[in-house]
Amino acid sequence: MARFLIAATAVPGHVFPLLAVSQHLVRRGHEVVVHTGSVFRERAEATGARFVAFRPEIDIDYRQLDERFPERRKIPLGPAQFCFGLKHIFADAIPHQSAGIRDIRRDFPMDAIIVDTMFCGTFPLLLGPPEKRVPIVALGITALALSSADTAFFGTALPPSWAAADRARNAAMNSHLQQTVFGSVQRYFNDVLAKHGSRPLPAFLFDAMITQPDLYLQLTAKEFEYPRSKMPDSIRFVGPLLPPPSDDFRPPPWWDDFDKGGPIVLVTQGTLANDDLGQLVGSTLTALANEDLSVIASTGGPSVESIPVALPPNARAATFLPFDRLLPKVSVMVTNGGYGAVNHALSLGVPLVVAGDSEEKPEIAARVAWAGAGINLGTGRPSPSQIREAVRAVLTKPQYRQRAQALSTAFARHNARDEIAKLVEDLAAGASSHESIRRGLASVGAPREGASRQAVGVDTAWIR
Repeated sequence: MARFLIAATAVPGHVFPLLAVSQHLVRRGHEVVVHTGSVFRERAEATGARFVAFRPEIDIDYRQLDERFPERRKIPLGPAQFCFGLKHIFADAIPHQSAGIRDIRRDFPMDAIIVDTMFCGTFPLLLGPPEKRVPIVALGITALALSSADTAFFGTALPPSWAAADRARNAAMNSHLQQTVFGSVQRYFNDVLAKHGSRPLPAFLFDAMITQPDLYLQLTAKEFEYPRSKMPDSIRFVGPLLPPPSDDFRPPPWWDDFDKGGPIVLVTQGTLANDDLGQLVGSTLTALANEDLSVIASTGGPSVESIPVALPPNARAATFLPFDRLLPKVSVMVTNGGYGAVNHALSLGVPLVVAGDSEEKPEIAARVAWAGAGINLGTGRPSPSQIREAVRAVLTKPQYRQRAQALSTAFARHNARDEIAKLVEDLAAGASSHESIRRGLASVGAPREGASRQAVGVDTAWIR
């Protein structure tokens, strides 16, 4: 038996994948402590783990960020607001997250720490002597932001290219935006780390999040990520981490109506970017009201009454519907591009229409189009006519479903829970010293002596 600390940024899309890992590790006989926001206590304890809430200074309800940071509301959407969040939500949390880990370690002699991409409280450990810390594993809960000469600046949503001119453009773009847009953020992080007694980040912030952990486990198959000619061996593709079966699901009264044949279109804006359901849900209902198909709208939390248009006769709506029950019925999913939802749909061979413009969603939409498994509308507020034409195209052109099914086959080669468990178990088992950490990494295919861990990358979906 090993002891694992799981620490997660207190946002659903970051917490839920790590809770799935927690549950699986507990079932394999390990002892787990989950450390995140108190709003997730009940879900964390349901996995069988012990729960320790963040310190009060950072125990923020993700639904009340504007109340906690009122000045944020005065900053227009775009790079400035994004940089504010990086500084005051993520960097300022480092001392409190680090202290929380230290507090837990006093009575919980952990063998390894597992975090999500954006949990920065392990930076002080990662930047210190390897022999004085336990192994640290990060889960890639969104599209891989690692830069490369083969890929454009993350956030531009440009497809990859191997042409010499495009590779030169990529290098220049990375350098320019790191210095002009994110230079102050990098300095802010390094100042926070210096006050904490840590050395500065050895690479750009978002690359450091990927390359500094002992293992970085990307939650998809490599077929759904841009190929790069150079990639650190510490990055491993483990397949999508899908939710467990919803055995306690109680279907709504209309559930069986959709077993009578005909195409079914699902529309969702996820669990976070759903304050304005007119952005995608309402437009999709309007777009498909007179089509010979059925529509299911999932609000992701808000009441059905908050949908700003009347439900047409061919549509039904619910606040929440488990995807493991719903997606096997679906012909096309219209989504704003949440990474978990997109991977879940593709794992079942469901093609997509993607319309997202918040967070990193444009990059996820671009990957759907690049993979040929759907259509990227290139906007977060598509018109009904745009949606209608895209849905018709996906339904009538077989190549979209064929590509989605090919990805489903690639995903099926993985069992993310078992792969993650085996990797962290092997890493924890040989981590009593710096040398045993290296041996443990080599045994699971992580960085070799001399392997390059230097790359430059930026997550800038808000630049668009």
